[in-house]
Amino acid sequence: MSEAQKFQHIIDGIREDLTLIEELCGKLDWNLFNNEGLWSTFDFYYKKAAFEIIEWINDVFLDKIYETNSKIHKFLTDMSLGGMYNKVSIQGQAMEKCLKDIMQEKDGLGRGNTHSNLDKLKIAISNYRYSIDTTMDYVRKQLYETNWASMKKINIEDYLLLAKRRRYIKARDELEWVKQAIKEGKYEDILTHLRTAIDLAIKERFGFTKIWMKPFLIDAKENGFPLPSYTMLYDYYDEGSQRLHSGRLNTPYECQKALDFVDGFIDRLELINISQEEIDNFKKKCRCVE
Repeated sequence: MSEAQKFQHIIDGIREDLTLIEELCGKLDWNLFNNEGLWSTFDFYYKKAAFEIIEWINDVFLDKIYETNSKIHKFLTDMSLGGMYNKVSIQGQAMEKCLKDIMQEKDGLGRGNTHSNLDKLKIAISNYRYSIDTTMDYVRKQLYETNWASMKKINIEDYLLLAKRRRYIKARDELEWVKQAIKEGKYEDILTHLRTAIDLAIKERFGFTKIWMKPFLIDAKENGFPLPSYTMLYDYYDEGSQRLHSGRLNTPYECQKALDFVDGFIDRLELINISQEEIDNFKKKCRCVE
C-alpha cells in the first residue's frame, strides 16, 4: 500500500465514522419522539424508557464521538500536526454539550428544550464534519509538498478499532485479535474470529442465546428481520466454511476488507429500530435462534 493509499484509507475510515455519527443522531431523533414510553402517563414506563435512551446515548453515541476524536487526535499527533486538533476538538465538545443538555433537560427527556437542543446537535455535527474536512485538506496539501514523507512512519493497523467500545466488548475483543493477526501476517484463523464476532454482536443486540447463522440469515431476510447486511454476511459464513474445510487462506487484502466490513456491521446494529415484541415474534417463527 502506497503512502497516498494509506492516507486515503484513514480518511475514508474517519468519513465512515462521521456518517455513523449522523445516522446515530437520526436514531436519537426517532427514539426521543417515537418512543411510547416517554409519553406514557405512568411514571414507571417513562423512567424505564428514559433510562434506556440515556444509557444508549452514553454507551453508543458519546462513545462513538470519543472514539472518532481519539482517532483524529492520534493521526494529527503522529503527523506532528497536533496543534491542528484544537479546531476539531472544539466542534467535538459542542456535540458532547448538546447531548448532555438533552439528557439533563429539566422538564424531562424528550420535553422542554429537547427539540432545540437536537437542532443544535445537528448543526454541531455538520460543523464537526466541516472542520475535519478542512483540516484533512490542509494535511493532504502538506503531504504532497513533502512527497508524503510523514506517512512513511504511519502504521495503518494502528488506526483500526482504535478505541475499546462499551457495547459488544466480547465481539470487539475478537476483532482486536484479528487486527493483531493481520499486523503480524498471521491469516490462518481470521475468518473464525470474524464469524465469532458477528455471532456475539447479533446475540447481544437482540438478546439471543443461540444462533444457527446460515439458516438464520435466510429466515431474517425472508421475514424482514432488520440486519445491516444479509447476502454479504451469508457469503462470509459460506465462503469461510469452504475455505476452512479446504485449507485455503484469505489474502491480506481480503482479511483487511473483511475486518472493515465486520467492524462496520457491528456499528450499524445500533441503528436498527425494532421493538422487543417484534424480536419475540421473530423468535417464534424462526427455529434458528433461541
